[in-house]
Amino acid sequence: MIALCAEHHKRADAGAFTSDQLRQFKVDALERVKDVEGRFDWLRHRLLAVVGSNFYYETPIIFQFRNDPIIWFNRDDQDHLLLNLRMLTTSREERLVLEDNDWIARGTLADFECPPSGRLIDARYANGDAVRIEYFELASIEEIQRRYPEARSAGWKIELPITCVEVHFKVAGTLIEFGPRYTRLPGNNLILWGFVSHCSAGIVLN
Repeated sequence: MIALCAEHHKRADAGAFTSDQLRQFKVDALERVKDVEGRFDWLRHRLLAVVGSNFYYETPIIFQFRNDPIIWFNRDDQDHLLLNLRMLTTSREERLVLEDNDWIARGTLADFECPPSGRLIDARYANGDAVRIEYFELASIEEIQRRYPEARSAGWKIELPITCVEVHFKVAGTLIEFGPRYTRLPGNNLILWGFVSHCSAGIVLN
């Protein structure tokens, strides 16, 4: 996917550019842009966080590393939950920051996706660092089971429908990865399909 102006879009549709040329347009655009920024306008009083295949409900801190929150929620004056994320990295470059639903994609991006819907961002860096955040609605247990068949969602005590925010997060060169199928932590520990509710913190890594 690449964003083009109206003139170049018509030319691309007509076959004026090869696939390699279009990919180079995307690389050139990423190199020219210093910071990309935006906001998630999904303001909800209740959220189900799906982070590394595990589920967190009414849990303000999802992941804490060395006494610092890395993925967590604040609440605004209207009691809406606001997502925060600080990317860990072994690189000396800056990385994407998300503060109370406002995000800035810093550093040299290898690839970045942000559709007009405003519900998804996907940032990838050349060294392998990556983060993907997506908001969506789940209306029923059946929908949850279709999207996450391994989850034991029938026993969850949550009110449906509910807005979900799904977070995938990888720290290149380490064993820290919140992927779509598992959470992996140092020691090659895997955490899969857990449900955490009404806790002060989900995962604490020292």
